[in-house]
Amino acid sequence: MNKNLNMDPETLQARIEYLEENRRLIQNALEMALSLGDFQENINKGYGPENILKEAEKKISYLIPFEAAAFYFVDQDQSDFILSFCEPSEKKQFIKNQVSYMIDKGFFSWAIRERRGVTISSHDHSKQLMLHVIATYSRIRGMFIGVLPDKKNILPDKSMTVLSIILLNTANALESLEFSRLLRNQNSILEKKIEERTKALANSEKQLQQVMKLQAIGTLAGGIAHDFNNILFPIVGYTELTMDDVPKDSQARQNLKEILKATNRAKELVQQILTFSRQSSQERKPLKVQYLIKEVFKLLRATIPSSIEIECDIDDTCGPIKGDPSQIHQVIMNLCTNAYHAMQETGGKLEVSLKEIHISYEQSIERVGIKVGKHIKLQVKDSGHGMEPQVMERIFEPYYTTKAQGKGTGLGLSVIHGIVKSHVGDITVSSLPGQGATFKVYLPIIDELEVKIETDEPAIAINGKERILLIDDEEQIIDIEQQILERLGYHVTPKTDSQEALEEFAAQPDRFDLVITDMTMPKMTGDQLARRMMDIKPQIPVILCTGFNETISEEKALAMGIDKFVMKPIVKDELASTIRTVLDNRPDHPN
Repeated sequence: MNKNLNMDPETLQARIEYLEENRRLIQNALEMALSLGDFQENINKGYGPENILKEAEKKISYLIPFEAAAFYFVDQDQSDFILSFCEPSEKKQFIKNQVSYMIDKGFFSWAIRERRGVTISSHDHSKQLMLHVIATYSRIRGMFIGVLPDKKNILPDKSMTVLSIILLNTANALESLEFSRLLRNQNSILEKKIEERTKALANSEKQLQQVMKLQAIGTLAGGIAHDFNNILFPIVGYTELTMDDVPKDSQARQNLKEILKATNRAKELVQQILTFSRQSSQERKPLKVQYLIKEVFKLLRATIPSSIEIECDIDDTCGPIKGDPSQIHQVIMNLCTNAYHAMQETGGKLEVSLKEIHISYEQSIERVGIKVGKHIKLQVKDSGHGMEPQVMERIFEPYYTTKAQGKGTGLGLSVIHGIVKSHVGDITVSSLPGQGATFKVYLPIIDELEVKIETDEPAIAINGKERILLIDDEEQIIDIEQQILERLGYHVTPKTDSQEALEEFAAQPDRFDLVITDMTMPKMTGDQLARRMMDIKPQIPVILCTGFNETISEEKALAMGIDKFVMKPIVKDELASTIRTVLDNRPDHPN
């Protein structure tokens, strides 16, 4: 017989209620288990820890109707438990008081060791508290505290099991969120680095293009300069030869002197082109900037339109500086050209002034690298569009340009800045949008005694009787040099073929006292020819001449044993003095 049929109604009712409660708990537990995937959905949506805790509290309350629920988490820096969530909030102080009590009594440590839910009486024994560690398999993350409702001192095992599952998933969800955030941060840092690297690479490519462009322009300019030198050489040579044939006080000689002046200016211009193409500096010497300014304006006046007014205030009494003429010329030309470009569309006024000033100790402190004493002050002012402050701050940076694409390299002012600083000077700029720009250059003045006074009359050429082997593939140049050398008393053997010159030298090396050879020739270059000849006769002096060549420099030539490296076109006096310097300084030369 079924025992339930013999139960009294009250016992049977209690049994039914127990089974119903058990069924409800099992159903809740199954629903909780099915809904645990919601944590991952919250993580995927980018929710924060507070959302995960709210979701966990919601699931726990659905499972067990706690009067209050709180989450404490471990603070690694403070080595303490910190309250992160409490529901309802008015129970927060009660929870805090109980937690302090339970930590002091070691109940937190006990709950951590048990790794399951444990029930503890409150400090005043008025409530029962549920403690359950929140932990992954590798790390303790915190503690769950729940205040049990009255008359609920014992919870079914099934509810406790589901509670453990919920809190384990909460711990895993928080850890996943932490890793997810760390990964996002790392990705963000990586993306930023990639973006910066990409920008830097793009900038480097632009700079490389600028450098390659400059190299191409330099090579082209050097080639043009070489050809131009070969054109200048006959003009200079024949003019000097003709000057020797006309009366000293004649108008013809005066006219020829003017031709020489013009060719000297052309020679200096070619030298500037070569300096740019080689990116090298020339020997510094005493010079007066006022003369260079006048030379610059002779070149600029033909290109500056009449819509731009030019005003010059040059103090001709300014003392000399010690500098590279080509580089100082470049400074003046660049500043004036920039000023002209700033007014090209609207017109305006270009003002250039040169004065002598004294830099005081206080001023030298303000301008790093500039010395106390007398300086020239070159000022170039325009009435153009001016500059914004942020542009002015970067104006001397390499590759920085405000000009349209293709209109500037971005190297001009940075090179100018470098030139001025290398001359122990300073350069400043002041500007406002719409009010033009003013550049000021300060360069130290040297003692007048250092200045070599130059005259228009050529120096007296020094003669000789030595035997010279002369090689150049240009017949016109050979003819001029031969005439000059023979007028100076030398015995000249001219050759336009480097191979023939080598064969003649090899046949009778003692027949020659000096070799003068061009650098750029077919069959064999000048340095190759010189090396072959020095192998035959090591003590033979050699002068190497060139208009332009990328493969040879003065340093390389001297290092290989060549006595002198001379740039074309060579004037008679320079050629004569160079020959005597080489021959007279040889150890085997009779004194």
